[in-house]
Amino acid sequence: MVDDAFEGKRNENGRPPVAHAVSRRCFAGLGGLAGVAMAAPALVGRAWADGVNGSEREERHRVVIIGAGVGGCVAAFRLAQAGIGNVVLERGRRWPITPSGGTFPRMLAPDARTFWLDGRPSLPLASDVPVVSQALDAFNSLALPRFTGLLDFTVDENVIAVCGAGVGGGTLVYGGVLPQPAPGPFHHVFPSVLDYGELDRTYYPRARRRMAAATFPDDVLRHQRYLSTRLWRSAVERTGLPAERVPGGFDYDVVRAELAGRARASASVGEWVATGCDSGAKLSVDRTYLARAEATGNTQVRPLHRVTSLTQDRDGAYRVVAEQLTETGGVVRRAVLVCDKVVVAAGGVHTPRLLVTARDTGALPRLNESVGTGWGTNGDRLVLLKTLLAPTGAPQGGPVAFMVNDRGDADRATLMHGGLPFPVETGLLGCFGMGIPSRTGAWVYDHATGHPRLDWPRDADTGPQRAVMALAHQVARRLPLGAVAIDASAPYPLTVHPLGGAVIGKATDAYGRLHGYHGLYCLDASLMPGSTAAVNPALTIAAVVERCLDDILKNDFARPPRSRPNSSGRGLIPWDGGRSARQ
Repeated sequence: MVDDAFEGKRNENGRPPVAHAVSRRCFAGLGGLAGVAMAAPALVGRAWADGVNGSEREERHRVVIIGAGVGGCVAAFRLAQAGIGNVVLERGRRWPITPSGGTFPRMLAPDARTFWLDGRPSLPLASDVPVVSQALDAFNSLALPRFTGLLDFTVDENVIAVCGAGVGGGTLVYGGVLPQPAPGPFHHVFPSVLDYGELDRTYYPRARRRMAAATFPDDVLRHQRYLSTRLWRSAVERTGLPAERVPGGFDYDVVRAELAGRARASASVGEWVATGCDSGAKLSVDRTYLARAEATGNTQVRPLHRVTSLTQDRDGAYRVVAEQLTETGGVVRRAVLVCDKVVVAAGGVHTPRLLVTARDTGALPRLNESVGTGWGTNGDRLVLLKTLLAPTGAPQGGPVAFMVNDRGDADRATLMHGGLPFPVETGLLGCFGMGIPSRTGAWVYDHATGHPRLDWPRDADTGPQRAVMALAHQVARRLPLGAVAIDASAPYPLTVHPLGGAVIGKATDAYGRLHGYHGLYCLDASLMPGSTAAVNPALTIAAVVERCLDDILKNDFARPPRSRPNSSGRGLIPWDGGRSARQ
């Protein structure tokens, strides 16, 4: 068991302190329900020494980590704790939460902070109509100026993939839902290189503790803001299926402070997903894993650095080239980081993009044919339940408290409800479902355009769509006086859990080492085979990466001197969000 040097630390006020937080943006309206992504695109960089002139500088490091989402932050902590210096390169910026609030925009009021540069949502059919497309582009430019915002949209012919961009990656915008998949679906989805029993005994509990997972407390549930959650639980129980209480990465003492008027109303008024959480109730990984890594003095985080290439020298050293960005996307200068080992942790869109490009342009030609394949959407579906007469409350509090699943294996589906931020009564229950994709797609490099592209068949999610909607109709029929279930993803599929593209046991060995190269690792959502067995992926990603790093640290690094923290740990959020200290 890895020594947890900072467990139990608290600040002077007895509350879980805020280390770092990040982005704020808007995924307006119902799309905001989706916010969970998992992994921010690859970024790289380093602060340049005072007095250094010129547009490019070469630096030498032991380990470079590309991306500051779940995988990147877990890797940074484990390496730092082992005394191994590392640099975390993240294209997005930091967004520190402050007592006054206002770090994040409101979900129903997008502003310049909402979207990542040019990665904005678009109407899929509008791009084919020149006048409409130009009008929309002009409107977007005026209403939402170009900015290194939080939500990055990759629009494919058949699906829209949403990622978080910033230090903390997808956990800045996810719903904080941390369930563990059931063994049956897990065995159906995952390669045999992963032992569910081992994960269940060791790595899921470790990841839950380090992500400060907690279950939704009864006293919060009784508050008037959680009428919709109580309504949801009651309807689920009437189906005969259990309403499973979901672990979440939230500090419920902060939620209680919101309800008492002592903290900025955020989670308790539906502002808990997609656009961040101003009160600091949501414990994103930059405030847990990464804060501890930085406290050792062995991890340096370089925000606003975008990786442009990854190559290997003849002597085996890796060269990571990155652009330092301004907050509006301008390039300040270029850096070349030469290192012994690289951890690619840029998420389920940008990791496969980077690796496929490196392989097919000859930068890393020995990457195998499995790189890019096994990509999927986790079977994500946005669902609305519209009650016929029963009130749902306004605004509705979050986060998710209960989920329901159909207990299947190959066709397993999960459905959960989280409060919406609408200020007036709507009779709507916003729900999010997941299933197991029928097929997976792949990232391929298009030599004609010089860019990677996604090849994903739209019918790949037919199975999850059917299973999720069947579950939604079951619950809708049990709401008072009935309700209508609406598949909000039907017009154009959207995923907030892009997974795969470097599947464990195929593109990598059983511990995330990319085949063909020594010292090159993939440790993020790309290891997942297009699905995490019909539940939210963050916990499974963290658990699998923890397992990989146990083996990597044991076998790939000479024993270094123990780290000497440059901090006492004060100001860090305890691994359990401070709950153990309060008991």
